[in-house]
Amino acid sequence: MTVWASLVQERIPADRLGRILSCSTLGQPLPVPFGYLLAGPASHLFELRTTLATGALIIMAAAIVPLAIAQVRGLCLALEGTKVADGSVSMARAER
Repeated sequence: MTVWASLVQERIPADRLGRILSCSTLGQPLPVPFGYLLAGPASHLFELRTTLATGALIIMAAAIVPLAIAQVRGLCLALEGTKVADGSVSMARAER
């Protein structure tokens, strides 16, 4: 989450940052109630261990699948004083 927030703030132009952050913030907790709604019936239909293992696999896939995209793997914070995509100068102090 920290890396995502840093990359968004660094790479999104300031005039669009509020809109992007609001969509990002809304999109993160939005699926949670649906998971709660599905967990009860799934645990009755399947065994509890199977339901929990499936949920864990879904979470792991959601974390790992984006790494298959080369552009995602290549993301890094710009060094201090370097220009980023929109032409602004980054003030981040992270290394690749």
